[in-house]
Amino acid sequence: MKNLMVTRFRVVVLAAFLLVFAGLLYSCGGSDTTTRTAGVYITDDVTDVYDQVIVTIYKVEFVNAADSSVVTVFEAPQGLTYDLSELSGVLDKLGTLPEGSYSSVLITVGKDLILVDNAGTQINPTFSENAWTSCSADGTCVIDIPGASNVVGTERVVLDFDLKQFVYNPVANTVTAKVVLDADGSDYENYQEIKDDDYELKGIIQSIATGGFDLTVLKAEGFIPDSNLITVSAGATVLFTCDDDDERAVCSISGISDLLVGMKVEIDGTWNGTEFTATKVEVDGDDDIVAAVCVLPDRSVTEFTGLTVQPELEGTYTFDSGDYSITVSDVTVLITQETRIEYETEETDRIICADRIPVSSGNIEVEYYQALDSSGSTVNVAYKIDFEG
Repeated sequence: MKNLMVTRFRVVVLAAFLLVFAGLLYSCGGSDTTTRTAGVYITDDVTDVYDQVIVTIYKVEFVNAADSSVVTVFEAPQGLTYDLSELSGVLDKLGTLPEGSYSSVLITVGKDLILVDNAGTQINPTFSENAWTSCSADGTCVIDIPGASNVVGTERVVLDFDLKQFVYNPVANTVTAKVVLDADGSDYENYQEIKDDDYELKGIIQSIATGGFDLTVLKAEGFIPDSNLITVSAGATVLFTCDDDDERAVCSISGISDLLVGMKVEIDGTWNGTEFTATKVEVDGDDDIVAAVCVLPDRSVTEFTGLTVQPELEGTYTFDSGDYSITVSDVTVLITQETRIEYETEETDRIICADRIPVSSGNIEVEYYQALDSSGSTVNVAYKIDFEG
């Protein structure tokens, strides 16, 4: 599965009893009687200047005010790539932070970023160095956000990586990132909080292994998976049963050993960005989940290296059904087993398989990486495709 994520940016730390949608920094107290913790989240506002702002995040750290020790709430050595324009009004969880007093926040990002303006023009600037941003030879920059904040159960601390106040210098081709500290978090009370138990999947079992199975996704609620093929972890505490709508006299589903490839299932659980952990699995027996087992492309995104998010493609397309590739604006993009494909019409909005891509469509949007294949050649690899019928 791909190891880059596309979401967006602003930091909010919220109380642990509020399980919210993952991201870059929102804070509030926890509930443990000994060491209370706060969740750490990412979000952002809409920007009228850029359609896309693509940034890679490597680490988020809080500096303790008492002894200058550092608490790491998020770290990804390979980096997580976000389109910061995608998370307006929602919160996305990165990690947790112990209750206490903190003097500053350190955010490590990739020095290079991508801006796509409203006209579709791509700009490839770097973050500028200044009083609060320092960059290294390894291609990363650390943004130091000073300001005392007390993480307790009655307060919120919000760090806003504010896209509206990004300053682009066309002469130097650099971007100055503006970060705002909101001590009480009052501006974010109405932001959508996606709770762990709101996550739901509907789909078809593709393969079964010890402790889980792979699922072709037909519908996802409460989150947006990165592909249409998801690994589901199903441990000993999972409830296996039949769909309530089936009206069966006896349900023969009581464990993972009762599942079969091709079964249609509804699953409740949690999502960590790469794996869905089930709490309940219901087998659909009356075909109210309408679909068939997908014929997937032979290629997987795991065959490629050096994945770099590119600006979105939009327009008319041609589809090569033999090669499982789509060409938009003279750019050919490969479809993999993990590519998420959505098809929207006036009547329905559904996830489809690669072998069911329509011959023609009103419009198409393709989100993709540039990558290297096994021979070292540069190719384009789709991670999400949207059709409008």
